[in-house]
Amino acid sequence: MSLPSLLLVDDSDAILALERAILSGHYALNTASNGREALEKVVRVQPAAILLDLSMPEMDGDEVLKRVKAEPTTADIPVIIISSETSRAEACLALGAELFLSKPFRADELLSAVENALENARRRARAGSLALLRLSVGGLEFAIPLESVRQVILQPTTRPLPLGPGYISEFFELRGQPVCVLDLARRLEVEHREPVEERKLVILEIGGVQLALSVDAVQDPEEYPSSDIEARERVGGVGHGELRDALMGMLRSGERSVPIFEPKAFATQELLREAVDVLRPARSA
Repeated sequence: MSLPSLLLVDDSDAILALERAILSGHYALNTASNGREALEKVVRVQPAAILLDLSMPEMDGDEVLKRVKAEPTTADIPVIIISSETSRAEACLALGAELFLSKPFRADELLSAVENALENARRRARAGSLALLRLSVGGLEFAIPLESVRQVILQPTTRPLPLGPGYISEFFELRGQPVCVLDLARRLEVEHREPVEERKLVILEIGGVQLALSVDAVQDPEEYPSSDIEARERVGGVGHGELRDALMGMLRSGERSVPIFEPKAFATQELLREAVDVLRPARSA
């Protein structure tokens, strides 16, 4: 496993040498001796954290801090100010610095400061993350929040549903309870790419009623950081097919963007309850 990378920024060779001696072996280290060099390297290296001096030639550390926090691609990188100018600590923290460490510092103080900054950044990333289950049907790929999913099974033998729209025309029993099957290929007017015996059922619970989505494939669930998710309000446009009203956002995945849908959009609670009510007398007959 690769080590987290740090960018050490100081115009003093002695301070840089001391920081390297303390942090070497724990982190992958990059250095810069002035503010302009630091800004160039932070974009190129994308370090896990920046250790930043304040008084430097060409550009002070507080100006570097402002620019790092103003740029969306670097704003989430924690910045630790390391300076003897303690009177500037409050202003730096107000600008978004993670911590202020006074010079001179001990080895354990530096290690602890870096560890705390990285843990704080990880905690923030987890707080804004979203666990998703990615599905595909008929060549279309999308994701739904994992919290809505109860389980995933291979599609079993189903029976006709006496009443319902064309895309909800079958049901099966799961632990003694009827579960309607919603064929997403029919719902989205595409053709399945897998035969029935290879399809998956994603079991959801909507308003206390279970629903099974019939899809071609299901990927392993994964938790994605907020930086990978584009909010619905920022996506723009409405060309997202029949489910555009239920679009929660877009997941950036490599060169592709995958829509994230609210599962309640697939079938209304009223429709599901009506279908289950129809099944109960059919089962007791």
